[in-house]
Amino acid sequence: MRIGFLFNHYAAHQLLHAAPTAFELSRSYTSCQVDIFVLSDALKSVAKRIASLYPGENTKIHVLRVPPLARAIDPLVKPFAFLQKSAALKANIALFKSLDVLVVPEKTSLKLKQEPDLQHLKFVYTHHGAGDRAEAYYPELAQFDLILAPGRKIADRLQLSGLVTAEHCAVVGYPKFSVTECLGSPPVIFPQKRTTVLYNPHYSRTESSWQAMGRQVLDFFRSSDRYNLIFAPHVLLYQRWLRHRARPLSRWRNAGHMHLDTGSDKGIDMTHILAADIYLGDVSSQIYEFLYRPRPAIFLDSRGIQNWQNDESFIMWRAGDVLQSVDALPKALSQASIRHQTYLPSQKALFTDTFDLTDTPSEKRAADAIIRYFTHISPIKSKK
Repeated sequence: MRIGFLFNHYAAHQLLHAAPTAFELSRSYTSCQVDIFVLSDALKSVAKRIASLYPGENTKIHVLRVPPLARAIDPLVKPFAFLQKSAALKANIALFKSLDVLVVPEKTSLKLKQEPDLQHLKFVYTHHGAGDRAEAYYPELAQFDLILAPGRKIADRLQLSGLVTAEHCAVVGYPKFSVTECLGSPPVIFPQKRTTVLYNPHYSRTESSWQAMGRQVLDFFRSSDRYNLIFAPHVLLYQRWLRHRARPLSRWRNAGHMHLDTGSDKGIDMTHILAADIYLGDVSSQIYEFLYRPRPAIFLDSRGIQNWQNDESFIMWRAGDVLQSVDALPKALSQASIRHQTYLPSQKALFTDTFDLTDTPSEKRAADAIIRYFTHISPIKSKK
């Protein structure tokens, strides 16, 4: 059996979620051929870094071919659309034709199901986050043969929504946790020792705090003598800056106690998350990675959402204070440590519901689930 893992994206954030499964699969099930497909040499480099953590892995990493015209036009349209992604799918049909199973962390790749030469191909969806946004439960998920869920929260919601049945969904944990501390970048060092806040707005124009409050937040921290700030938005905010109405950040870049990161590895490998004392965000799933080590959290509700307490799309807001104005931020920050004791039980419960972690590495559970679903191959026994 030949199994492919497709990372058809400009940024490397999806690699940390699914590549560990590819490497574990290749060394636990040696009768399978495992191929990794990436969009660029930069992503190939990240994949190799992850591969170094899996001695004995035997994957093949391929950089997808992108037609020259699409590559030339892409910089012009990238601020609002990702042309190369669709072009790469079309240009590499022959590569995918030889696969039996394709594992993907997003829905764009489902376009391949429309290709006559790929009607035999089975699709596996592996999450690249564990958030609560309703948009994460899109109808296209029903088209996957198998979905790998990080925990019961997502698996139960998928099944209750009717998108998948229990037979087509496996709870496997969160492979990213297995590699981030090994791959983490050197943390940001601020000249002054202060409480460090991570501001992590989402990119969605309808849900993010960035469009309505972001500049006020940055202005507050620029004038602050109590806090360091790491501004690390969702990677897509500045990848498609025109579409998501991101803005230049030059007016805040000269402040020594502010670090603005719109796309480095530190924003995806949990370096910023582990370095922060307080999380400040809105609807990003990164709050759950922040709860890997529980600390104070504050959320910005720029829309004044009514009755969010009973909306499963905002469960994450049970982890901290919810503010509807930046004017409330100074008080919330000053009380964050004290208030944290109130939210700590909820944070622990949210983390447990979101991530089903066991003594078996998540990537091993994911690899076993794929094989169990599609074949009856037994894993090789490791030599002691």
